[in-house]
Amino acid sequence: MHILHLEDDGPLREILKVALQSADPKLELHQFASSDEALDYIETNKDQIDLFILDIRVPGRLDGVGIAQKIRELKCRGAIVVTSAYRAPNRDLLSSLNIEWMPKPWHILDAAKKLLPLAKQNRAM
Repeated sequence: MHILHLEDDGPLREILKVALQSADPKLELHQFASSDEALDYIETNKDQIDLFILDIRVPGRLDGVGIAQKIRELKCRGAIVVTSAYRAPNRDLLSSLNIEWMPKPWHILDAAKKLLPLAKQNRAM
């Protein structure tokens, strides 16, 4: 599995890294602190990424929802999960882009249980 994680909070990046790699040591995880770095990676590797985990409020030209829109424009097949400690994006927008919502704070074990099946399901396609 190939997962991209966009999160500007270093400790949260590390927590999710530990949770995901503990659940599946073979997964390929790429983490980014800004949308600009993430977008460069996405454009180069769009067909290999099974799951995109995107914080909404991040530094860079685009926020997490903007990155999700760009992912769909690029026709990436990966599942998308957006997360934030703030309010959820508009339900119609989530639905139109086929995005899952995961509000913060999330529990480390719950995060891995929710996220890995999405990546595995996408890998099987």
